Formats: sequence, structure tokens, C-alpha cells
Amino acid sequence: MGSDELCLASRFRRFVATLIDAILVPSMTLVLVMVTGVVEDAEDFSDSWWVLWVFLLAVTSYLSLNGYSLWRRGQTLGKLVTGIAVVAAVDSGDSRYTRTPAPLWRLVCIRALFFPLLFVVVIPWLAPLPIIDQLFIFGKRRRCLHDLVSGTVVVRLSK
Repeated sequence: MGSDELCLASRFRRFVATLIDAILVPSMTLVLVMVTGVVEDAEDFSDSWWVLWVFLLAVTSYLSLNGYSLWRRGQTLGKLVTGIAVVAAVDSGDSRYTRTPAPLWRLVCIRALFFPLLFVVVIPWLAPLPIIDQLFIFGKRRRCLHDLVSGTVVVRLSK
């Protein structure tokens, strides 16, 4: 394997990275919700605008925590900790991939849209989507649905 070729990240590393991000992003969102007072009083829930505000704060949290490292290295904080990264799905043969960066717009506008779906299970018709998305990782190429849609793959970085 050449020095610029990388192998697929393991399912376990991907799971741990997702778990880390699934703790950090909602935690920061909760802090922002409390600081901004979006849902301080009972009357804040009288209309549905609070949902939009919380969603925008969640996007702000995601981009604050991960935006720069996604742009520069293709990594969320969870991926940084676990030594994996998102790259463009340019197969160099035998399931090895090069460190071709995925465009930031694909990482944020397509791939990242699947992350909030983990938390919208209260909408019955959307509830199966996060499960279906994650089940795709058991395929030969270990690509979740969001990887396929955005043309990305997650690789393990060499030491």
C-alpha cells in the first residue's frame, strides 16, 4: 500500500466517533439554548417557532465544534479522537482510498443533514431513516446511506 493510500475505518471506530459527536453536539446545543433563553418559559412552547430556533442552535453547535476540522481535515471531533476521517470516495483499488478531501459543502449540506435525524424520532415517518442509514455500514464498503448520498467514505488515518 502506498503512503497516500488509506484503508476503510472499522465499524467500531465509526460507532465510537458517532457516539462522541452525539454527546458533544447536543450538549453544546443545550448550553446555547439555556444561554439564549429560547425556551425559558412555558409560553415559549405556545407556538412551534422554538423548534426552528433549537434546530438553528444545533446547526450552530455542529459547525462551531466541527466546521473548521471538517473543512481542513475531514474530521469531526469524534473522528479526530478515533483517528478516522471523511474523504471523497475515490477508490484506488482493493478497498484502499486516497486522502482526497471531500468538498465542505458535501460534508455539511448533505452528510451532516443525517445527524439531526438521530434526534427526530418523534416524527413517526422519519423514525426508521436513522436506523436504515446506519444499517448500510454492514455492507462490504462500510458506507452508510449518508456516505453513499454524499460520495464520501470514512478511512482510518495512518500513524
